[in-house]
Amino acid sequence: MIGRRIELRAIPEPAVLADGRALGNAMLRQLFIGQCLILALHLAWMPLWLIALAAAVAGHRYLQLCGRLPRAGLVLRLTAVAGLLAALWLEYGILYGMQGLIGLLIGVYLLKLLETHDRRDARVVVLIGMVATASAFLHDQGIPMAVGALLMLGWQVQSLVRLAGAGSAASAWRETAWLLGLSAPLMVALFVGVPRLGPLWAMPQLDRASTGLTDEIAPGDIAALSRSDARAFRARFRGREPTVSERYWRVYTLTHFDGVRWSRVTPQALSATLARPLADFMREGRRSPWQDENDPPRFTAELLLEPDSRPWRPSLGTPLATDSRQRYLADGTLEGRAPLSSRTLLTVESSGQAPAHADPAGAAFHAMLPPRGNPRTRELAERLWRESGGDTRVYLGRVMARFGEAPFRYTLSPPRLGSRDRVDEFLFESRAGYCTHYASAAAVMARAVGIPARIVAGFLGGERHPDGHFTVRDYDAHAWVEVWLEGGWQRLDPTAAIAPERIEQGPQAVRDGRERFLADAPFSPLRLRELGWANPLRLAWERLEYRWQRGVIGYQRGARGELLARLANGWQAVRAWLVEVASGRGLAASLLGLMNIAAGTVAAAWLGRRMWRRWRLDRDARAQLLALQAWLERRGLESLPGESPASHLRRLAPRAGAAGPALEDCAHHAERLLYAPLDEAERRQRHRQLAVRVAEVQRRLRRRRA
Repeated sequence: MIGRRIELRAIPEPAVLADGRALGNAMLRQLFIGQCLILALHLAWMPLWLIALAAAVAGHRYLQLCGRLPRAGLVLRLTAVAGLLAALWLEYGILYGMQGLIGLLIGVYLLKLLETHDRRDARVVVLIGMVATASAFLHDQGIPMAVGALLMLGWQVQSLVRLAGAGSAASAWRETAWLLGLSAPLMVALFVGVPRLGPLWAMPQLDRASTGLTDEIAPGDIAALSRSDARAFRARFRGREPTVSERYWRVYTLTHFDGVRWSRVTPQALSATLARPLADFMREGRRSPWQDENDPPRFTAELLLEPDSRPWRPSLGTPLATDSRQRYLADGTLEGRAPLSSRTLLTVESSGQAPAHADPAGAAFHAMLPPRGNPRTRELAERLWRESGGDTRVYLGRVMARFGEAPFRYTLSPPRLGSRDRVDEFLFESRAGYCTHYASAAAVMARAVGIPARIVAGFLGGERHPDGHFTVRDYDAHAWVEVWLEGGWQRLDPTAAIAPERIEQGPQAVRDGRERFLADAPFSPLRLRELGWANPLRLAWERLEYRWQRGVIGYQRGARGELLARLANGWQAVRAWLVEVASGRGLAASLLGLMNIAAGTVAAAWLGRRMWRRWRLDRDARAQLLALQAWLERRGLESLPGESPASHLRRLAPRAGAAGPALEDCAHHAERLLYAPLDEAERRQRHRQLAVRVAEVQRRLRRRRA
């Protein structure tokens, strides 16, 4: 006796049950996994209690399927939505902000599973998931987020394919890969060729800052930024690069001193206070109105700016021109017309030096001090002024020399100043501070003897990468002084006198208080700089990420034109090479024309053949089904009003005797051919099976009637 080996194969769980509407456990599990994956994209920016919400919804559905709980009623669903709104209100304080709206979208997406029972509900869940996937780019647009979103898109499309009738997960993934592959050329063509359009409506933006630098400072403020590695912006120079000592990025000009803090006076406030037109202090355009148009820029930098709710724009020294309209302030700073909701490219031409023009607010405005306060500092300033013989340069040199003497020290962890006369406390008691301490003291001492002075807050330095771009981070924040001297503003940096290593090597070179450097970023990749094998990996990743942000996220009209021009030039080069290789211009042109015509004809014929075969197979399936129905009706087996062909065949099957299984198979094959996403081989096979089963139905019913 010959034994027969029998292979048992697991039958895949159906996505939709036999009634064609209700969802199977496999589909519910697929939807829940998709929710968890999309929630993972948002979790770094969203509250963690959303995980508990997802688990609660999944637990309720599980108990419902086990028969322990009834379906979620209207009261339960409304209560869940109200609880979600209350939780978001407690988390963010408002619901109409961007974070609140994203949280509401994610919460509704999770709660939708409570009322998902049929195919239509599942499709709604998938579509909401696609919107939630796209909203993740409001948080971040880096490479990891793009890869994660692409995987989520594949998962959602695969869910739609399974809902459409895919027989197994493997066939659904094959169909998904085919659909995504077909859409990829169109996606690339739209990305490259279609101009970027502005938004048709406004949305509340995330209230966030790319850096902790603000438009008012007190001694010790910027020292706190040395704890952070947050990226402020990135820059690439066209032409000459600045030396280490020239990388002074100005952001804010601080002119008001209240005895403790230095703060910025806005152009609107200056216009109202001094009763002068706003145009005297701020103008919009592509070029600074305060500088001579014939002055050539020393530096041209392409900046990749981080999203920020504040409109500041950095410039290397005085801004001269930009590639888009910006606000040029008379104090030598640059300001955007609106905050940045996403990373943006901006090209800035700058002088690399302090402004050469006078500030319209006047010299007296920049020499004001509170009537009282810091008496010992005022006395010291007057004594040094007398010893300098009233010579401004000599006086400022003596001030700088005093900072360079012991016991003054430069530290990342300066002692806290608590008195009302904080400049006095710093100069005569603590004598330890960071850049803001020394800049504030120098500006006060300059104003104490009538020298116009102001503080500039910005950044100093930046890490240069091997590919030539610079990254400027929070810990590069710096403050220095500008004084009016000999008909122009001149930079005066007390840090150069007390800690020249800070100028040359950055804050990481400051030894005093070194434990505070990157204290808020214990897992920062920058801590790998001292490891010989890890630092090249870090630099390679940052170079890749910069190219992604600049080339993909920052793709704009100019880049589109340049790319299309390069493609056109490449085609022209190929054509010229073919002309040169061929024996004559006429022959080359003929060959090129014939090649284009042949390629187009072959492509059109191939596409037409596939479309015709698909249409013929679909048409034959419908024709066979309708012919079978007509044959049955002639024998008294009519269909009911509104009944579909497949339902008609299934209704007849139980009382058709030996023809019953063939009728069931005809209905099944017809539905698969008409509605399921089949590949060409499977379509041909099912078409043959349908023809065989139709013939079997007719043969068996004839015998039965006989």
